[in-house]
Amino acid sequence: MPETTANTPIFQPRLHLIYATNRVPLPKEAILKTRFASVFNTTAESTALNIAQQDGSAFIGEIKSGRHSLHIAGVPLPLPQEVIDHTVMVSPWQAQTKAAMRQHRGQIGLVSAGSDPDPIEQMLALYAAAGAFENEDLLGIININAWTAHPPADFLHPQHIAQYRQEIPFDLWFGHVRFYTDDYHYWLVTKGHHIFDVPDLAAFVGPGDDPTAVNNLFINVFYYLYEQDVFVTAGDTLQISSSGQQLRFTEVTELTEVLMGPSGTLVIEKADPRV
Repeated sequence: MPETTANTPIFQPRLHLIYATNRVPLPKEAILKTRFASVFNTTAESTALNIAQQDGSAFIGEIKSGRHSLHIAGVPLPLPQEVIDHTVMVSPWQAQTKAAMRQHRGQIGLVSAGSDPDPIEQMLALYAAAGAFENEDLLGIININAWTAHPPADFLHPQHIAQYRQEIPFDLWFGHVRFYTDDYHYWLVTKGHHIFDVPDLAAFVGPGDDPTAVNNLFINVFYYLYEQDVFVTAGDTLQISSSGQQLRFTEVTELTEVLMGPSGTLVIEKADPRV
């Protein structure tokens, strides 16, 4: 049985790499060894690649490195349109970037299945592996758990990946998705918190609200719940130390089919301290 801690994720982190061509690249073991050694400060000998089956451009296999084990699968087919709609199309990138990702023709799936209980370290392993599959045809990295996607850019560089250990890259690992109720009002909800065994967060946003401030509030609340291992439920309150603002957690009462996350979703509202 894998070792467990208070922050052990219930769900397995996973990524999909998407390519402009249906000829997806096979990983090179030497590059994998270098990537994992750089990110985890280990010896190259601790990382091994096993390709169990290969048929043309399709393959399945496994990467092992210390406590990390990743299932890998290359497929010369695009992801289903529904997945693209829920990831690429709701991501915050420019239309040109999203259009390129939408036109992908091949994919590689990476799934964390090791014994390391830390979800941050599991995500680092996924990104270390993704860097070994990078080539000129790589269009993007899709995170179905978080309803988001991003271009490769410099995000797969070993130095950047190692920095994610000190500061979680919220723009990459979590989605902030809008669900409109009319032309001026919408629910803003996080996606992907469940990988860290934290409930997703939602807030109702209107014309007078600043969505950037709401996103920052989500980040601050996530850090508090995750790092302090705090369990909250509907009816609980929280005070923001920097501003003194009182917040109240409430239940999701509408659009539950899209707002509710795998580990639940809590609505954040401003609380009246006089009540």
